[in-house]
Amino acid sequence: EHDVKLFIMGHKAGADHTHEDKGSFVLEFAGQAFAMDLGICDYGDPMSAIYKHCQRHNMLAPVGTPDRAHPQRPLPVDVKPTGHGDEKAFHARIDAKPGWEPYFRKWIRFWESPSSDTLVIRDEYALAKGNAVEFYWQTKLPVRQNGKTIIIEGKQGRASLKIPPDCTARIDRLPLAEGQEHNRITIEKSGSQGVLEVKVHLSAVSDATGIQ
Repeated sequence: EHDVKLFIMGHKAGADHTHEDKGSFVLEFAGQAFAMDLGICDYGDPMSAIYKHCQRHNMLAPVGTPDRAHPQRPLPVDVKPTGHGDEKAFHARIDAKPGWEPYFRKWIRFWESPSSDTLVIRDEYALAKGNAVEFYWQTKLPVRQNGKTIIIEGKQGRASLKIPPDCTARIDRLPLAEGQEHNRITIEKSGSQGVLEVKVHLSAVSDATGIQ
């Protein structure tokens, strides 16, 4: 079996020089980052401002707004995840709405991992602005879509993301600093409120079969 690590982004009240990433996460599996944080780059590079955007983190964001949807930064309040788990299962949640009040009336994110090969990310939301939401997943690994499944290929592991039946998906190749690029998976759901749930199946390359 390969190790699985999940990092969840919170926020300390008043922290400055921060990114719009409260409620984002990083998923490492089989020694590679399958859902990554882009990190930082030279502040003299124009991309340094883009790196801060919620749309370049593993977030949920409203679309259909006249401006780019974004939270307040820095936030004046703590935003902390809560959870529990052991070596077999893990459960966590975060109320990610603070700072998003002009856009979200509600946004609570849950991570449910009943076993080490399964992760379900569930967003419960209600919009104050916009007519849809987009779920973003950033990775430098190769990505392909097979029907309603998106597959991320690592050297020793594979992650299969199940696209909900009421959602659409696309894969964009986006620029990074110094001429590099990464893949952004976007899953979109129409409507001003609801639940967007993405099921992720992790498997070793040798026996990866995707989500059944």
